[in-house]
Order: sequence, then C-alpha cells, then structure tokens
Amino acid sequence: MDKGKTVNRPLLISVANTLDAHPLNGISDADIFYEFLVEGGITRFLAVYQDFSDVVKVGSIRSARHYTVEITESYDGILLSAGGSPQALSYARSSGTPHLNEVEGPRREVFFRDRFRISGRRLESMHSVVTTNDRLLEWLPKYNFRLTHNEDFETSLNFTENGTPATGAAATRVVVRFSAGKTTTFNYNSDKKIYRVNQFNRDLTDANNGAYPEFTNILILKTSVRGIPGDTAGRQNVVTTGEGEGYFVCGGKYIEIEWSRANNTSQFVYKNKDGTDLELGIGRTFICIIPTNMDADFS
Repeated sequence: MDKGKTVNRPLLISVANTLDAHPLNGISDADIFYEFLVEGGITRFLAVYQDFSDVVKVGSIRSARHYTVEITESYDGILLSAGGSPQALSYARSSGTPHLNEVEGPRREVFFRDRFRISGRRLESMHSVVTTNDRLLEWLPKYNFRLTHNEDFETSLNFTENGTPATGAAATRVVVRFSAGKTTTFNYNSDKKIYRVNQFNRDLTDANNGAYPEFTNILILKTSVRGIPGDTAGRQNVVTTGEGEGYFVCGGKYIEIEWSRANNTSQFVYKNKDGTDLELGIGRTFICIIPTNMDADFS
C-alpha cells in the first residue's frame, strides 16, 4: 500500500479473535491488521487486503461493529462480515459503505460455511463462515459498486526503506493491553526485522499454510472506548475520529506519536511528536486500538 499507488479498493474483512476460532485462515496475506475491543473485554480483528487474488480462504468471518464500518470508510474500502451490530448495520446503510453481509440481504454469494476449515476439527457454525478468492473474483464484478478508487485518491500512509525510529527506545518485546483480560505480545526477530504475534500463550498462525503472520510495523493508538448507553449486549463505542496519542514500533525500537482523523470519511494521519509525517517501514502493519486507560509495555 505505497503512497499514491493504490488503484483497487481494498477488502476489509471482520475476523474472529477468540481462542476457539483459532487458527484463522488467510491472515498471513493481509497487508494491514487491526485489533480492537468488542463486548466482554475480548477483541476482534479487521484484516485489510489490497490484493485478494492470491488469498485461498479467509475465516472465521464474524460480525461488524460501527467502528469497523468507519475504518472501512477511511480506506474507501469494501467491508465483508457475517452480520453486524444494530449500530453497524444502520451506519453501513446510511453511509453507503459497500458491505457484503453473510447473514442478511443480497450479496451473500461470496460466503459459505466450512465447519472443517481447520484440518482435523469440526467447528461451531459461528466460526465456520469463510470466503475465497474464487468466489470474490466471480461475484464482486456483478455487484453495483465501484471496485477502484476515484482518480484523485491517494493514501496518507508513508512507507520508506528504513522506517526504524532513529531515536527510539528498545522494543524487542511489546505487550499491548486491551482490557484486564486481553493482551497481545509482539516479539522481534532481529535477523528478519519483523515482529511475530503471540496471544493466548501461542503464536498467531495461518490455518491455510501454517505460516506465522509477520509484521514490519506496529501502531498502537489510544482512544476513548466506552459502553454504548442502553446496549444490553455490552457493545462498545470505539472512537476513530478526532485525535490522540500512541506509539510506533519498528526495527526493535519505539517512539511516541500522535494520530488524527478529521471525520468518518477521512484517512488516519500519523505524526511524529515534532509534527512531521511518520514514515513506516515497507512491509505489513499491525494496528492496535486501545482505550486511553490501557497502555503497552516495551522491553
């Protein structure tokens, strides 16, 4: 996703992140990976694919939240999910965000249920929703929405050959706290100059090929996260607009940064503390969105 060079609208897929859903399919092919809170102190992933042509299968696909739709808007993307919260479905309709929903409405042909998507296991139905490149390549052109960006679209992300912070502190192990019961750990491999993800006392792996998703960049964004008043399911409001603080991790180092987003159709903008544009290393990026009362530990 080099700056100024994206043409096709990316696909953003809502992916489960509970222990009983792992290992997941197709996650090592995502260009950008988000993790954020949903209800009950657990988290969910949002996988961003700029090019889906080589992705064999993605699952377990789960329901969207309204902030999932908002993040999709920031990429001028197309959202895939298996249902969604009332807030998400309402906002997707009102905003006009292209949304492929396995649970209801048209455009369901890209999904199917594969209860044996993990070899040797029969999964619960809720963890069996998948899509494949074959289905997407067949059906996406038949739907009535744009598949490419407008001509003036340019991504706000800046990638360089060496994104390692020049003055950063050590970050060979990064523990990100999302809630009292959920942390995600990133361990740095200095030979390959990448981070691997560890959670639930195991490394994140791809059920398609056994690969370990590897990330060059980690962004940790702090924002307001509060329960939605009157929502009996305990759903959260994760704020994705405005401005806030955070951290950038790359090459075994980290620095403090600032993030901003003007409105729901704007892209995220990342700045160094001196106000200059943040430069990321070339490679995959993992973005953690955490509450302001949580933090990360670096060593």
